[in-house]
Amino acid sequence: MAQQSAAMHRLDWMHGKWRGEARMQMPGVGEKVVTHTERVGTLLDGTITLIEGKSFDVDGKVPFNAFAVVSYDARTQSFSMQSYTGGRSGTFPMTVLDKGYAWEVPAGPNAKVQYKAIFDGATWTETGDFVAEGQPPRPFFKMVLKRIGDSDWPMAGSVTRD
Repeated sequence: MAQQSAAMHRLDWMHGKWRGEARMQMPGVGEKVVTHTERVGTLLDGTITLIEGKSFDVDGKVPFNAFAVVSYDARTQSFSMQSYTGGRSGTFPMTVLDKGYAWEVPAGPNAKVQYKAIFDGATWTETGDFVAEGQPPRPFFKMVLKRIGDSDWPMAGSVTRD
């Protein structure tokens, strides 16, 4: 567990509450701009990082809500992300960078979606590209977030012994 916890510290920059703008290219709709939020915290003595992403339309409706669990496997020395959104889920390899991360999701025959996040010390920027074999990447997602504070999530409200 000590090796897992140490590896997970590479994502400490994410901990807290974040808010900003996200732009998504929606099929048949075009560009959708929303207020996007993220809350990030740890469980199990810091061996997993939990992430909830939630977007809000101007009218307050939630067009996007996602949940992820990031973990490190000390045996294979690799990170993975279990992601849940819109009725879809999966476990995907994740590369942790010095100040960010990258991961990808299969998107059909000879296609994938690639995500890359960068933290510059003040701003968390994440982009998503649809990549089909033999075609240039097509950007479809970009979020730019600022940290708005600490969070006691997910530890807050845990059931106590008594």
